[in-house]
Amino acid sequence: MKERPPTYRLGSDFQPKLERFVGRFIAEGFEVFSEEFSRIDVFVEKAKKEPEDRDSHDLRITDKRKYLLELMAIGVYDEMNRPAFNRAADTLLIIPDCLSIHDTECEKAETKRGDVCRGCRSDCQANQIRQLAARYRIKSVFSKRKLSEQIEYYAGRSGSLSVVGIACVLMLAGGMRTAAEVGVPARGVPLNFCGCGHWNDEPFASEFDMSRLESILEEKYGPPG
Repeated sequence: MKERPPTYRLGSDFQPKLERFVGRFIAEGFEVFSEEFSRIDVFVEKAKKEPEDRDSHDLRITDKRKYLLELMAIGVYDEMNRPAFNRAADTLLIIPDCLSIHDTECEKAETKRGDVCRGCRSDCQANQIRQLAARYRIKSVFSKRKLSEQIEYYAGRSGSLSVVGIACVLMLAGGMRTAAEVGVPARGVPLNFCGCGHWNDEPFASEFDMSRLESILEEKYGPPG
C-alpha cells in the first residue's frame, strides 16, 4: 500500500535542497540588510575578547546569522498572526524598559503585572505609546521577565486578547513565540537600535518606529477615537 503522509514528506534530495536554500537565504539577507547589519561583526569580535563572566556575554556575541533568522521569524509570525490579532477584542501593548528615558525624572509606577508609564516626559517614546494606547482605549505595560505569566494574566482578564510587542530583534522573536505558546496572537515592532545595558556600558533610551505601531492599531481598529 502506498504511503500517504498527511502533511509533508522529505525526499532523498531534501538535504541538498535545504542547504542550497539556506545558503541563498543568508547571502541575500546579508545583502538586503547590509546597512542595518553593518556594525554587528565588529561588535561581536570585540565582545568575544571580553571576560566570559561579563553580564550578557552570550547575548553580546550572537552570530549575525541569528539576527537574520529572527528578523525573518518576526516577519513570518507577524503575517501569520494578523487575522487572529485583528479578530481579538482586546489589545495589550508590551513595552521594553529600555524605551523609557533613564533619568531621575522618570515616574514609572511599579505594579505586579507590569510597570506603567505615568507620562513624566513628553519626549519619551514610552509616554507617546501610553498616549496612543489611551486614544484607542487599550492598555500598555512594561514587559516583565516572566513574560508568559504576564500575558496569561491579561489574557485571563480579557478572554479575547491580542498583543503588540516592542523589543529588540533578538528578544521580539522570542516574545512572539511565548505569546503563541499561551494562545495569544501577537504582532511585533522591532527597536531601531538597542540602548540598554546589555549592549552599552552607559545605557540610553532605545528607539522604535512609532508609525509602524500606529499602522498595526489602525488596521485593527481604524483611526483612533
